[in-house]
Amino acid sequence: MKYYSTKIINKKQLLFNYNILKRSANKGICAVVKANAYGHGVKEVCDILKYDCNFFAVHNLMEALQLRKINKTAKILILGYCIDYSIAQKFNISVSIDDIKQLEEISLINKEIKIHLKINTGMNRFGIKKYKEFNAILNYISLHKNIIIEGIYTHCFDTKNEKITKKQLEMFKKYVKTLKKNNNCIAHIGGSGIIRYKNLDYIDYIRVGIALFGYSCDLTKPVMRIESKIIKIYTVNKNEYIGYDSYYKTKNKMKVAIVPFGYADGMIRQFQDNMKVYINGKIAKVVGKICMDVFIIDVSNINICVNDDVIVFKDASYWAQNSGLSEYEILTGLNRSRTNLVVE
Repeated sequence: MKYYSTKIINKKQLLFNYNILKRSANKGICAVVKANAYGHGVKEVCDILKYDCNFFAVHNLMEALQLRKINKTAKILILGYCIDYSIAQKFNISVSIDDIKQLEEISLINKEIKIHLKINTGMNRFGIKKYKEFNAILNYISLHKNIIIEGIYTHCFDTKNEKITKKQLEMFKKYVKTLKKNNNCIAHIGGSGIIRYKNLDYIDYIRVGIALFGYSCDLTKPVMRIESKIIKIYTVNKNEYIGYDSYYKTKNKMKVAIVPFGYADGMIRQFQDNMKVYINGKIAKVVGKICMDVFIIDVSNINICVNDDVIVFKDASYWAQNSGLSEYEILTGLNRSRTNLVVE
């Protein structure tokens, strides 16, 4: 199948990001590849990392099963709630636990299943929050030999705030020490920027998500760009409108071009008044409202032809700064099916 637009993943840069994060943290790396690897393509990303990384995390069972087809041997952890523990057990997928009700479901399987205990150290989303609850869970597990504690983890929700993060880490350290007295398991933490923190001798792995793809970390660079093509060039006279809602009126005669990439493909409409793309080494400004399937650019001062390549996207931070959205929203919003995906 032919596509007008192509998402291009830079293999060399992704591997560089992975290795620099690993060296900087001086820990093992758990690659978080939920939401189709933050829009980068889970198959492509995991194929690139398969010789370097053997621990991946996803959000749910569906993503875990998709990843298991790609990698038959890697350790896979579901970070969210699992809809069917028996299927997870069948495919050697580890699950996250934060209450006894989940363990009661697991105990009915009567087959060995690996779990990771999720600790709430302050984010108040998921996780075990009190030692009393933690001890009750450990006691329950001790009575069920099919439940194997493979790991324990927490999530640091604001690593730019050292005071909050250090408090979380100290709290988590107590849980880890309690658990590791009688269990040979791994401890891991996640959160953008967590690699900046030292003296984490009780931690075995760092979970990295968006940093792996070039964001929220000064050490890494973006690994994805998106290219499309010019499909039409034409002239618009002075005082004519371009696009929907009489939003944009020309002040002068203008040469414009159409690019087949719209908000259905993840183009940010909130960004349209500041959006620029790159064509033949020059910058072209988007004019008029972005449509569902296309956008229009001013090419009055650019020498172009139909089928010329247009670099639509190369930095989520640039889009985020001009749209009021985060890099997370930008990248996962680019997770669309009408764009080809290749690795270079």
